[in-house]
Amino acid sequence: MRFAGMKELKQKTRELLKAAEEEDIIITAHGKPTAVLHHVDADDLDDYLFENDPAFKRKIEEAWREYLGVGGTPIEKIIEDLEKRRVSQKT
Repeated sequence: MRFAGMKELKQKTRELLKAAEEEDIIITAHGKPTAVLHHVDADDLDDYLFENDPAFKRKIEEAWREYLGVGGTPIEKIIEDLEKRRVSQKT
């Protein structure tokens, strides 16, 4: 991981984008981190968009609240039950 200031970003954008294929680059403004250049290829783009789209996150959260509202099982309970099964299968 390396750091680059705003001036370097303006002057060497192409080089920094190329370098970001190998490692993340922290962009700083006045010595404070403000952004990260992280290489994303076509295979990663869909995952990135889903993970970072506020509208998508809202829909998932709404669906989860609705699921719990109609009597769905909280994820913590499901994990607990799976763990109990795993332990009992070992013995």
